[in-house]
Amino acid sequence: MKKMKHIKILILSLLLVVTATSCKDFFDVNEPSNVVGETELELNLLMPSAQYYTAMMQYNEAFSIGQVQQHIASYFDHGIDQHYESSVSSVWTLYYTKALYVLNKMEQLADQENAVHYKGAIHTMKALTLGMATDLYGDIPYFEASQGSNFLQPGVDTQDMLYDEIQTLLSTAISEFDAQDNSGLSNLLGDGIYNGDLGKWKRLAYTLKARYAMHLTKRNGSVAAANEALGYLANGFTSNNDDFQLAFNEKQKNPWHTSVVLASNTGNVSVLFSEQLIDYMNGTSYPTAAPDPRLFDYADNGGAATFEGAENGNTGLTSAGTPANAVFNENSYYFQQNSPLVLVSYAEALFLKAEAEFLANGGTSTSTGSIQAAYDAYKMGIEANMNKIGIDANLRDAYLTDPVIDMGAANLKLEHIMKEKYIALLLNPEIFTDMRRYDFSTNVFKDLSLPANHNPDIAGDWFKRAIYPVSELSKNPKLVPFKREINDPMWWEQ
Repeated sequence: MKKMKHIKILILSLLLVVTATSCKDFFDVNEPSNVVGETELELNLLMPSAQYYTAMMQYNEAFSIGQVQQHIASYFDHGIDQHYESSVSSVWTLYYTKALYVLNKMEQLADQENAVHYKGAIHTMKALTLGMATDLYGDIPYFEASQGSNFLQPGVDTQDMLYDEIQTLLSTAISEFDAQDNSGLSNLLGDGIYNGDLGKWKRLAYTLKARYAMHLTKRNGSVAAANEALGYLANGFTSNNDDFQLAFNEKQKNPWHTSVVLASNTGNVSVLFSEQLIDYMNGTSYPTAAPDPRLFDYADNGGAATFEGAENGNTGLTSAGTPANAVFNENSYYFQQNSPLVLVSYAEALFLKAEAEFLANGGTSTSTGSIQAAYDAYKMGIEANMNKIGIDANLRDAYLTDPVIDMGAANLKLEHIMKEKYIALLLNPEIFTDMRRYDFSTNVFKDLSLPANHNPDIAGDWFKRAIYPVSELSKNPKLVPFKREINDPMWWEQ
């Protein structure tokens, strides 16, 4: 039992059952029945577990960080919605005791079998999960934490080292997808996302390389980062069919459906949509002739005349002090029991391209006008997202030709690109990274403001990172020198 207390759990229980550290972690959702134990360690059996834990890392982060990036707002006081301190401990637990553990086990098995294509998938998922973890916490244990019982108190690696590792993992994965695999395991049995399609895996790796290159627009300079990303995107996603997303079903239900939709239906409310998001879509912030048609897919207002989002920090009320009404739509593409969790999408790739083209050609957070390639990618990103979630073609085209949206390349601004990315990447923590990259600027994120009843300890500043879980600080003293405050910037923000 003593070893179980360390970051690297050494024994994987039969069902890998997770005990949540808090009811607010919302981690107790629908673990699939095909999660396996250590006595059944085979690559095809571990692959579903690795993909599930990767997706659940994003979901657990999004439930908390979605309140900071103001996609959702909380009904409760003194939480992360008002920028109070949070460790988002379920993400830490998922990463170190689940995702990284399973991926390392898979890597050992793939090495033994010389299963080169499995190694490509493993390295891609290691890059994605490492990116999620470091973008939430900053400096974290990784290299020694990957060596199990050899390092029960693993050393901490700095974020710049981890970003180098992310790109190395992805480059390695790409070369592995291109390599000859004579192991007899090249079809990636157990791959529930891409069904062993190496072309899609390779395009995912390139798209992730672009994502993490764009995270460094401040560190490396916007033009250099943008040009690097554009090089990767040339080999990245080509359609919605490439989207990296985990499917759910009637037995293992989508976690947003179970933790928000079903809970709200029984009176156990927790979150609803933020005023920031709703105002982007209902014509308030951007006065389109008609609301964004995605609004009717995302939200349900109970038949009211208008959609009213909640002001963050105001416990379910609008900024006018009236009850908000924009709750999760149980028939939404994203919130049905069998809805997928979307981790990386073609729409994201297109908005990355739009931003990169804009920056590479001299654009700034306040400039107007860009090249046609930036504008085309911006429009294609909207269209791809609407097509994905099933928006009626007539409503889609009316939105795309509205003068507020269809402003032309000469009038394109960075805020237009980032606003549409903000809407399309619903409840994806990449938006939190975008906001930090641009210093939460209202030049980029129109009408963005600190929540009501804001944490006085960081008055005037934004929540920028989760803290290390207290339990981990007591178990691993090597973390202590790396402690930061919640409003301390990430390495890549500086």
